[in-house]
Amino acid sequence: MATTTGHPPQQMQAGLHPMDQLAAYVCLGQAALWALLFFRWLTFGLFNWHPFAAELALANWPPLAAYILYGLLLVIDLVAGLGLLREAAWARKLVTGRAVVGLAVGLLYYTIAREFYGASLLIALSGLLLVLMLRHTPWALAYPAAFWLGIFFVAPLFIVFIVSLGERSRLGTVTYPALDLGNLGIYFNDYVRFFSPVSGDYIYLRILWRSVWMAMINTIACLVIGYPFAYWIARQPARYRNTLVFLVMIPFWTNFLVRTYAWMLILRDSGLINNFWTITLHEQALRLAGSSQFFAWLAAASEQKLPLLFNQPAVIVGLLYGYLPFMILPLYATLEKFDWSLLEAAADLGAGRWQSMTRILLPLTMPGIVAGSIIVFIPSLGAYVTPDLMGGAKVSLIGNLLQQQFMTVRNWPFGSAIGFILMAIMLAATILYFRSSAERELI
Repeated sequence: MATTTGHPPQQMQAGLHPMDQLAAYVCLGQAALWALLFFRWLTFGLFNWHPFAAELALANWPPLAAYILYGLLLVIDLVAGLGLLREAAWARKLVTGRAVVGLAVGLLYYTIAREFYGASLLIALSGLLLVLMLRHTPWALAYPAAFWLGIFFVAPLFIVFIVSLGERSRLGTVTYPALDLGNLGIYFNDYVRFFSPVSGDYIYLRILWRSVWMAMINTIACLVIGYPFAYWIARQPARYRNTLVFLVMIPFWTNFLVRTYAWMLILRDSGLINNFWTITLHEQALRLAGSSQFFAWLAAASEQKLPLLFNQPAVIVGLLYGYLPFMILPLYATLEKFDWSLLEAAADLGAGRWQSMTRILLPLTMPGIVAGSIIVFIPSLGAYVTPDLMGGAKVSLIGNLLQQQFMTVRNWPFGSAIGFILMAIMLAATILYFRSSAERELI
């Protein structure tokens, strides 16, 4: 029997798991961070470093505590990172335990020192290590965005909700009534106040209705103007479309406040339109007043300035100008992907332009219409700058009411309650719309 010579077959190595490898690099990066902080602590008197908030907090402790803390963290992260790279069996347990302890230490540190950035960094890195140890790729990819939303969106909302349950003290601070399980409704007094009359007038509900009405008017106006414009751009040759979209986005290069002031300069009593109306047109009408009754009426009418500013139409003009690009862009994105041969096929089958638009074009571009309407309606409902500047004191919307409660009246609980009511209304309307749309599609 023939025998083969050579080396015995070796078992194939799976290699280091990518999640473990990334966790190792995170541990080594943290070790480098602790080494840097340790070096800063040693050389404060030599280099005169500008102290971080965490270092100021550590300065209240005994000096040896900082050396022990930085040194211990440096050793643990260095050993854990090197252990993962060497695929040591104990390394994963060490990293998991370090991550759990890091989360607890981060929360404890914020509770004691009230230092946001240092605590957030410690919690973020510890949470990332814990997710990587689970070896769940989707969670690891979504973790940075989820952490960002949790810290800067969910946590502030939770804080605002807690503030809305309090009461305004005489000095403008927030106080909380004593906990009474038999009278929990006292925490929601500000929510009840919003729906209650003030001297027999439901003033807050009227402001809410005015805000909703003007937001709807602005959304419809943006859709009526934006849809034909987006359709026209989508029907242009491909070499011109990017340029036209670029022109739509040019207003974003200018600060929104500056653009609002520009409209005020145009619409004010001494602005471009009123100067033309009361000077140029009025003088010409006076010269021709004897030749026609129309010019006589025009001369009399142009004596008075047009009320173009500090009213509801002025606010709608400002909102329309500010949010029209937000309607055009999603509509164009939908129309650009539209199969135009469907309209040709409908025409071949005898459909007119109106039938083609209502039965083919509009239904197939409905996602763009819905997206643009939501993007325009929600910020229009909470608009503050445009109503404040172009409406003056005559047009008060829900955004102006919120600003007054927080900045002028200093009634933070009531302002927080208004914000949550507004958010709940918008969320409920959005959910109902999408559910009704889904039911129609199933039918």
